[in-house]
Amino acid sequence: MPKQQLPRAPHSSGGTMRRLLVLGLTAIGVQLGCGGDAAETDMEMRPNSTSQELLLLICQTDHLVVFYSDSTRTTVVGDERCYCDSTPTRTGRRTPYSETIFLEECPGLAPTRQ
Repeated sequence: MPKQQLPRAPHSSGGTMRRLLVLGLTAIGVQLGCGGDAAETDMEMRPNSTSQELLLLICQTDHLVVFYSDSTRTTVVGDERCYCDSTPTRTGRRTPYSETIFLEECPGLAPTRQ
């Protein structure tokens, strides 16, 4: 007598795993596509002294930029500190409402002008 096959029940996830995978890949794509504008900062891409293939953001000016929540510039929400010939340090978040507290050219480094 032939063995009778029972109808298969749908997987318990109901497509949830596929939806989570698509959602995760979409989120990664959005994050990668939302990079900052390189023209916004006084930094350039230069090879690291230990590896010509590894590129780092290097400060070409010594500066402090403070970011505010709105145009009244009363609530600080972040800052960016750059020391000559080093990588920038950022805290909080960046906004269009900023104030440069100080900006000095680094000796031996010519800032790029655009």
